[in-house]
Amino acid sequence: MVLAWIGIVVGVLIVIALIVKLMRTPSYAAVSFEQRCKKCGLKTNGLKCPKCDGKPSFGV
Repeated sequence: MVLAWIGIVVGVLIVIALIVKLMRTPSYAAVSFEQRCKKCGLKTNGLKCPKCDGKPSFGV
């Protein structure tokens, strides 16, 4: 029975912490990604930049 009460208290504390975090986070910051590469400025829509990836293309 004591373990159940401890579990309930821990669950309530986690929920309170998540609600506080949600209130402090700006609404536009919840889902964000870079539209352009930080190095060259090429539009990537959140994917890896093909120019700045650094892997050799082997002439292709």
